Amino acid sequence: MLTNWGVAAAGLAAAIGLSVGQPPPSIPNIPIIPEPSGPVQPPSSSDPKPGGSGGVEFPTRTQLQLKVERDGLLTVEETITVRSGEKLNRRSPLRIKSGDMDRVFVVRDPKLEGNGSAQATADEFTVSVGEGKSVLRYQVEGAVIDLGDRQEVRWQLAAGWDAHLSLLRATFIAPEIPISVRCNGGPYGTERPCRRARTDNAGVTRVDVPDLSAGDRVDLAVGLPLGTVPANAKLVEPETGAGPFALTSFSGFGLLGLTVLLLGGIVLLWVARGRDAKVLATDVGPVDVLVRDKEGVAFASPDGVLPGQIGTVTDERVDPVDITATVLDLAVRNYLWIQEISQDDWQIVRRNPADDSLTAYERAVYETIPEQGGTVSTLSVSTLSVDMDRIKDAMYTDVAQREWFKRRPDQERTRWMAVGIGLAFIGAGLTAVLALTVGNALLGLAVVIAGVALALGARLMPARTKRGSVLLAQVRSLRGYLQSATPSSIPENDRELVFSRSLPYAVVLGESPRWLEAFASAGELYWFSGGRNLPGFITAMDRALAK
Repeated sequence: MLTNWGVAAAGLAAAIGLSVGQPPPSIPNIPIIPEPSGPVQPPSSSDPKPGGSGGVEFPTRTQLQLKVERDGLLTVEETITVRSGEKLNRRSPLRIKSGDMDRVFVVRDPKLEGNGSAQATADEFTVSVGEGKSVLRYQVEGAVIDLGDRQEVRWQLAAGWDAHLSLLRATFIAPEIPISVRCNGGPYGTERPCRRARTDNAGVTRVDVPDLSAGDRVDLAVGLPLGTVPANAKLVEPETGAGPFALTSFSGFGLLGLTVLLLGGIVLLWVARGRDAKVLATDVGPVDVLVRDKEGVAFASPDGVLPGQIGTVTDERVDPVDITATVLDLAVRNYLWIQEISQDDWQIVRRNPADDSLTAYERAVYETIPEQGGTVSTLSVSTLSVDMDRIKDAMYTDVAQREWFKRRPDQERTRWMAVGIGLAFIGAGLTAVLALTVGNALLGLAVVIAGVALALGARLMPARTKRGSVLLAQVRSLRGYLQSATPSSIPENDRELVFSRSLPYAVVLGESPRWLEAFASAGELYWFSGGRNLPGFITAMDRALAK
């Protein structure tokens, strides 16, 4: 028996000796992130344990399982436990600063089983969880990036939770064993490393972060061998602005479109106005507007244009001087009679009845003179019942009907001004709505600017037609005649008639002082009685009509 025990003991000793002499089995060289210096605090004995007595529940905590798929997507399953009576909400940004660029993550198909909800937009990932246990599943695109000789998978395990978490625990696996682990935790902007983040011998990366305050984040970045999975990180230029007035692609295209429309309108107006500018820049000498025949010399305006028409076409508006010139012209043509009754007042009476030779606006001027007549001094108190609105309406209609303008100048300016003001108000309202809702408020401001520009530009509308520009050239020739004609160039017997017929045109074109001075020696006029104070009459009429 002892012999048998001896043999057994000898065999055991030999086995032990043999095993000691053999080299140990090889272990894969897996890098392990060392724990920080200093003792690690053990979990508190007061923390409830699973399956503890008395039905004690877990405190609010979260546990994540992350897996990098072979197509580069990061699959996440997160179990969230919330203490009774509490709620937990999370708002995680999906655009993170990365050097000089912004890194954009995309969360796909978030689904939450349990008491809560989850949704993802282009800019933010939001989760809301009630008491109890809930499971959140989703995938992340953009987590994998190539960095030189390696790849890195990055995701924020926690970001934006609005309440304290007693514990965050996470595991991470990938097709290849990680070669590095970097984990930062704490408030945004800090680079405090996580106390427990390491890769074990099986290639599983584990992270434990206790006591996360509300708003803290845990950012995990795991290094993998280059080419492990397809890289899918998306880096974009940082946003140039913030808030509703930031310049975005949508507001940029809107601004571009409005700018093109505005420039197009300016070009069209410039082309039409350029025709007039070319006419005004052309050196046009005086033309002979005197008609000579065997009976003598007579004045004939270009194409029979009337003084009031010339004034309206020249500056595109009806002015008091246009009506004054029309009164003088009607007197010269024997429809009215003007008599000086004092040094400062004149009486105007009807001399002959109106006929079909008068235009609509001339008839309107004629009919404002009472049948019994009236004085210039009473115009300001409407004794003559001068209906300025009726006269202006008729004159604007006349120049449009003769195709010197495409439309009535007054209505065209008023219409475009109203459109511009209305557009500015619409733009102001649009700016407020966009600023308070979807942003892109710059588009509303552009509409405001376009409206203001249109309202201001209304004063330049409308442009004359080609026919109106031709008349403008003829008016310049007429002015040349008024500036150069002398009494000596006109036979004495025709001098009074030529002077009288030319005077209304001189008045409307601002040449009356020179014209009156040149013909001061002319005798008594057939249409103006009681003196030759024509400058005083013209000034008094303009002043009365302007009131």
